[in-house]
Amino acid sequence: MSRQNFNIDVVVKYYKDGTMLPLYIIWNNQVRYKIDKITQIKNGASLKYGLQGLRYTCQIQNQMRHLFFDGKQWFISPID
Repeated sequence: MSRQNFNIDVVVKYYKDGTMLPLYIIWNNQVRYKIDKITQIKNGASLKYGLQGLRYTCQIQNQMRHLFFDGKQWFISPID
């Protein structure tokens, strides 16, 4: 994958306490991919990809990815 980030749509479950859990990513061709597992949630940044915000480390179809939520938009990047 190139060093480009992808802005994507995400289906999210919101809880009463304000926490949110991403359930699916929706790719540009409108294909929906289930997030199989979230292994870590933390505030973080990726200097290599220029992303920051709430970072979810996710397993999606046996591939590990970072999902970032910057308070407004969702981005996905590879884990290097």
